[in-house]
Amino acid sequence: MIMEKIELKNVDKTIYREVLDNGLEIIIIPNEKFSKKKNYYFNYGTYYGALNNEFVPKGKNKMTSFPSGIAHFLEHKMFESKDGEKPFDFYARTGSYVNALTSYKNTCYIVTGNKKMKENLEYLLTFVNSPYFTDENVKKEQGIISEEAAMNEDIPDYLAYKTISKNLYKLSHYNTPILGTIESIKSITKEDLYNCYNTFYRPSNMFLVVGGAVSPDEIIKITTDTLKRFSLEKDDNIKVKHYKEPVKVVKEYEEINAPVNIDKLAIGFKMDKDRFPLKNKVILNLYLNMIISLCFGASSSFREMVRKRHLVSRSGYYFQDVDNIITFMVEVDSLNTPVYLKELENYLNNLNIEEEDLERIKKVWISSEVIKTDYADSLVDSVVDDLINYHKVITNYVELIKNMNITTMNEVLRSLDFTNKAIVKVTNNENNSLQSN
Repeated sequence: MIMEKIELKNVDKTIYREVLDNGLEIIIIPNEKFSKKKNYYFNYGTYYGALNNEFVPKGKNKMTSFPSGIAHFLEHKMFESKDGEKPFDFYARTGSYVNALTSYKNTCYIVTGNKKMKENLEYLLTFVNSPYFTDENVKKEQGIISEEAAMNEDIPDYLAYKTISKNLYKLSHYNTPILGTIESIKSITKEDLYNCYNTFYRPSNMFLVVGGAVSPDEIIKITTDTLKRFSLEKDDNIKVKHYKEPVKVVKEYEEINAPVNIDKLAIGFKMDKDRFPLKNKVILNLYLNMIISLCFGASSSFREMVRKRHLVSRSGYYFQDVDNIITFMVEVDSLNTPVYLKELENYLNNLNIEEEDLERIKKVWISSEVIKTDYADSLVDSVVDDLINYHKVITNYVELIKNMNITTMNEVLRSLDFTNKAIVKVTNNENNSLQSN
């Protein structure tokens, strides 16, 4: 097979793509500008995360439910090896960095370094393809992760996010923490882990993205030679249960008493994606993120107002794309909850974006796209985000940003619906009692 050469338009960058016979997609981003630097960045991932808890295990024919948190648990256990050497020890010896992360949609294993590139890539491919689960090491991990979950319950921000997710989503596994619950963690078995691994950790459901001072041909050869040892075949017949999430929130308001000095607020506004005029997911996400930048960014009038009036001390705003649902999420440390909620409601009902502001931010975004190409880790992360969200690399971001216009922006703004919401307030009732007295 001839390696595909892909031009990232308007940023003077070439990437290379090849799909191996076993189905593994490899994307290589050589950094020609800084070839003297030997830095490299690997991201080896699977399209398997905390959302995938109901599926037909490989070799079986029945839809099966698995404990919440099992994708994250499996990620931890991949750092166990039969010969006793742990990946953290191996990469420490080579002066490199290794880590892993689990999200709702994927699990990724990351290695960065500036020497022993071949050995480090071989080892990454080897340990991720060499699962070793025993009853003993599973039981030990249950204790470790259960303790982590229990500690999280004492963190007010985590408590607010966990509760708002549960109160927003009825069917989607976004309603459960990535970590799972203490009960679900303790129910995970060695057999569960092998079922999940064998189903989702197969080449046709995985990707390898490499950036930095690397040669595309060398990366392909190292990967092909290493994976030959595992007799991996192409098999993309994965059956996962899909849900149509109801638009209505599960619970509109919940108050939690906790020892906090200021209120923690989590607010979610749930909207039917069919309301929006844009059916192209990439372009819709660009407009939604532009709304965040212009209406809730550091220089926005709303941020300035709540800061000057001392309504909040910390705030975060973002959209969440959950299958057939778009959710607008708000997380704040509130200094004056009743006034903030009133001001937020008024602001959301009167959102407005001026054309000159849109054009100004477009220039900033385009500059950011160009600057990003100078950094291997940023570009690899961007490609991985594309793969996770769209299962392809978006090559024309600059062009898409240039084509954003105020007419379409106003259509998107008119499609936003802030009537269907859930609010979670973490507050100290003792403090409130003292204040009322």
